[in-house]
Amino acid sequence: MSTVLQEAQKLLKIETIYLKNSFIELSEDIDMNDLGDISIAVQSFKGVSKIREASFEGDEQTWWEYQFHFAAGIRLVDDEIEQDEDVTPIVEIKGTFCAKYESPEKLTQEQVEAFSEKNVGFNVWPYWREYVQSSCMRLNIEPIEVPLYFC
Repeated sequence: MSTVLQEAQKLLKIETIYLKNSFIELSEDIDMNDLGDISIAVQSFKGVSKIREASFEGDEQTWWEYQFHFAAGIRLVDDEIEQDEDVTPIVEIKGTFCAKYESPEKLTQEQVEAFSEKNVGFNVWPYWREYVQSSCMRLNIEPIEVPLYFC
């Protein structure tokens, strides 16, 4: 682990994580009871899509707030159809989470980037996994397995 990342981890204290936006779509072309007859591929993405920084002053103290917007998505597609950007997914679930952190001092750009790449995902991932699982339950489909987080 880099010292830059360790410095950022010492400074940043998590404040909150919440769902900023989401998208869920279930294909009308496929009977969900027939999913067992289809060869399915899982496609996914994840990563920080936006970072915001703000400073606040109060009672002789200044602190910084960092917001990392972490986007993730997962979809099931028919594995026998040639895969391209325009393939219609069987199920698609996407979400962006805002992870807010406070710091007693301003971080360097290098610290923000290291934290963004190596830490934010670990904090957000349990929320993402729960969101996918609960969405599947609401869609009345078998839960989509979301693997453990890795960088």
